[in-house]
Amino acid sequence: MINNLNFTTNVSRFAFIFLIFVLITSGYIKEILSCQMRKFIKKSIFIKHLMTIIVIFAFIMFEGGWDFDKSREDNIPNNWTCGNTIHTLIIAVFIYFIFLISSKSQLTPNIIFFSILFIIYITNTYREYIYKRNEITESTNNNIIIIEQIMTLISIIILIYGFIDYYNYQRKQHPEDFSYYKFLLETKKCNFE
Repeated sequence: MINNLNFTTNVSRFAFIFLIFVLITSGYIKEILSCQMRKFIKKSIFIKHLMTIIVIFAFIMFEGGWDFDKSREDNIPNNWTCGNTIHTLIIAVFIYFIFLISSKSQLTPNIIFFSILFIIYITNTYREYIYKRNEITESTNNNIIIIEQIMTLISIIILIYGFIDYYNYQRKQHPEDFSYYKFLLETKKCNFE
């Protein structure tokens, strides 16, 4: 099943979620905006979500954008001025959806999920680096790809488990006023804040 998803093309895109996590959680983006813009973003949860999707989109476009068809993407070199913006926007929304689901998880599954993504990113990027320089055999390359596939499957299982576990936790914590809207889209006030 994973082979049907063109795994070798998409693993770096899946691991890209780790970079998005680092970028979003760093908090540097909002600090450089004007006070009015920060207030506007702070007041509207939809703008927060939209701005995050736009940041993901822009980040992908900086590397030339992504296309659903890797052969079209590789046909002519892309840069931020001539990438497939429609496919990139759809992929950005999908990546944000995965990020949103991962944000609805308790600490342990979240740390495991992002640790596996980080390992996949490091492994896949280095595998590509040494493979393109003919420093590993085709057999070794294929074995590493199988390991990356297994790690990706494990990370998806952990993502789903973490989401369901957190959903059940929130339903128990707020039995009278639980809302799917609040659960999925709003930011919960933490006890330590």
